[in-house]
Amino acid sequence: MKLTKQQEQAYKVIQKIITSCHKHPAFKKELLANPIPTIEKVTGKPSNFGRGIKIKVEDQSDASIIYFNIPPKPATVK
Repeated sequence: MKLTKQQEQAYKVIQKIITSCHKHPAFKKELLANPIPTIEKVTGKPSNFGRGIKIKVEDQSDASIIYFNIPPKPATVK
């Protein structure tokens, strides 16, 4: 699957954030506590997540736990 330019840029930012979390415990702590301002600091740009959107960052670095994410229910599912 070919990614759009925007998806490629987002992927690079996500990888940079993950790497920073692995290398810098203080950064990881800041990201967990204040995701949007921390992401804005990394990108150097204001977020465009939209009004009322929150980001919840979970520390899933424990290899002995499998995490399962349940996304929002699609409008097509009744």
